[in-house]
Amino acid sequence: MAGKYGPLTAHLAAAAGRRCNLVELTFDEIARLVGGLPPSSTQRQWWANTGHPQARAWMAADYKVQQVYLDRGRVRFERGGRNAVPPDRRARALIVEPSTATERPVRPEADSEVDVRVVLSWRHSGTVVLDSASRLSIPDLPAAPGLYRLSLPATMPDASRRRIYIGETSSLSRRLAGNYRHPGPTQRTSLRINALLHGHLSQGGAVHLATALTATVYRAGRPQPLDLTVKACRLLAENAALVAVHACEDWETINLP
Repeated sequence: MAGKYGPLTAHLAAAAGRRCNLVELTFDEIARLVGGLPPSSTQRQWWANTGHPQARAWMAADYKVQQVYLDRGRVRFERGGRNAVPPDRRARALIVEPSTATERPVRPEADSEVDVRVVLSWRHSGTVVLDSASRLSIPDLPAAPGLYRLSLPATMPDASRRRIYIGETSSLSRRLAGNYRHPGPTQRTSLRINALLHGHLSQGGAVHLATALTATVYRAGRPQPLDLTVKACRLLAENAALVAVHACEDWETINLP
């Protein structure tokens, strides 16, 4: 196929010649092949399997767009039609990337890939202090599911790393104002956090509280609200927040390993 997108047709045709059922490319790799992509390529409809010139280019090589990952700038093409490899041989499918000229096996099941990204924003919810009876005084919080973050800035002048604890709960008020302030004898985590906060505050340190009552999950590049009433969803958001903290050199998580 001649024209601007002819090189994309040629690249996919070469992959078809190697009997590749799946080809995944980045937008940048395609741009290098065809001499640049228009701004509209950042919109999902640009990648629709329609009669537009770009779509005719991949369909001319017997491929169609299976999935577009706008947040990652990637597109996956799936081979179809009479030249496709029979289903019982899909395990031999390959992904081809022109920038590396490497091929790697791909799992054949369409739903075998986990592609999830979590976005949440922390909201400052006050500070934890010691009251006149030397007990933890925790800001009022709603009895709602969510995440919480306890930040403990360093108390020693030569200490550079700040400590942080991140947790999830079905009730913020019960967990912090209840369990952490008055831990029961069998609540090991609550006893540990109570002692940690009490010791830090007794040494003149500060404890900052932040919460997150909402979060967004991106599945295959598509955003939707993350249901924090479900424990698995809260755990997903909690671990995403912990991963983000691990990337910061001046913070140290005090969650149990």
